[in-house]
Amino acid sequence: MKSYLSGTKMLGFIIISVCSFNVHAQPVCEWRLVNPTYSAADPDGGGPATGSVTFTMQIHTMSGTINNVNTISTGWSYQSSAAIDPSPPACAVVSNPANVTLSAAFIAGGFAFTTVNQCGAFSQTTGGQNFDTRAVGTLDGTGINISTTYIDVYTVTLWTLGSTAPEGGYVVINSGAGGTPGEFTTYAVADDMANEYVANSLTYSTPLALGSAPVPVLFAKLEAGCTNNGALVSWSTGSESNSNFFEVQRSINGNDWTAVGTVKAAGNSSSVRAYRQLDLNGGKAFYRIKQVDLDGRAIYTSVIRTSCSLKTIDMIIYPVPARDMVNVVIRSDKSLKTQLLLVDGIGKTVRKIDAALISGSNTFLFNLKGLAAGAYMIRSNTPGIELTRKFNIIR
Repeated sequence: MKSYLSGTKMLGFIIISVCSFNVHAQPVCEWRLVNPTYSAADPDGGGPATGSVTFTMQIHTMSGTINNVNTISTGWSYQSSAAIDPSPPACAVVSNPANVTLSAAFIAGGFAFTTVNQCGAFSQTTGGQNFDTRAVGTLDGTGINISTTYIDVYTVTLWTLGSTAPEGGYVVINSGAGGTPGEFTTYAVADDMANEYVANSLTYSTPLALGSAPVPVLFAKLEAGCTNNGALVSWSTGSESNSNFFEVQRSINGNDWTAVGTVKAAGNSSSVRAYRQLDLNGGKAFYRIKQVDLDGRAIYTSVIRTSCSLKTIDMIIYPVPARDMVNVVIRSDKSLKTQLLLVDGIGKTVRKIDAALISGSNTFLFNLKGLAAGAYMIRSNTPGIELTRKFNIIR
C-alpha cells in the first residue's frame, strides 16, 4: 500500500492530494507533450510578452487498457526566462486555470484540473536545457478509459518572452511514480479502485521547443528533366537540421498529389547534398518535394513542371535481377490491348498477362515464385509492337 498525505498539504510549491493507492504493476502508461504552436502577436498588446505558444499533453498505455481512471496528478516544467503563466491571478494556486483547456474526452469524463500551481520554483537540467519553473495540479473526474491509442488530456497556453526561436524556450514533463526518466513521485495515475499505475515520460530527455521553428532544410536547387526512363526530379540542400526524409510528389492537375518515392535525408548537414528520384510515369506533370523532419513536421517546396513527351511505346522492368516478382512498366502514346508473355531460356512461355494499355503509364506485375533461376524474357505477342526485355531470375 502506497500512502499519500491526508488533507491538503503544501510541500514546497507542490499541492499533494490525499489518498491511498495500491501500487499496480501493469499496464504501464506513457505521456508526452506534443503539437506546439506559436503566434508572434503580442497577446495583451502591452509587453513584455512577445507572443504566445500552446502545447498538448497526451497519454496512452504501452499495452492493455486501464478502465475508470479518475485521478491524474501531473504537470510540466518550463523556463521562466522564456515563458510566463498568463492566467489571472498569475502564479496563484487555482482550479481550472484559464490557460489550460481540457480535451473533449476528459470533459466528457467529468474531469476538472484542480489545485493548480503554475509557478513552482525548482531546478533541474535535462536534454541540455535548464528548467526553473514547474506547474502541477490534479485532474479529478468520474472516470475515463486509457488504451494504447494516444488521447489528448489538456492543452496549455503560455506567453513567450523571447525574440528568437524558440521564443518560449523549452518544456518537459517528468515521469510519474516508478516511471522513467526523471521520476516525480508526486505525479500519479490512478483508477477508481485506488490502483496506481506507472507513467513513463516521452518528453523529458528531449525537451519540446516552444516557438517558431528554424527552417529544417535550406533547398539550393530543384529541377525536373526528361530521360529515356521517365522524369528525373533532382534537388540539393545547402543545409539540413533534424531532417528525416524527402517525399517526391507528382500531380497531373496541380491540385491532387501522389507520392512517387521517398529518399532518406542527411539528418544534420552544413554542406551541399544532392538527391534524385526517377518517376517512371513521365509525361506532362507537376512535381514538388515534401520534407519531413525527425519531429514529424513537414514543409513543401515550390512546384515545378515537366513536359516529357512519350515516344510511341516502350517498356521498363524492375527489379533486375529478380527473385519472386518483377514489375513491368509500359508507357504508351495510345490505348491498345496486348498480351505480355514471360518466356524462359528455351523459348517456353511460363506466364502470361492480358494487358489493356491506356495512353500514359501502365504497370503490371509478374509473379516469379516457383520458377527456376536463369535467363528469361518478357515480350508482347501483338505484331508490330516492339516490346522485349531480357532479365535474370536469381535464387
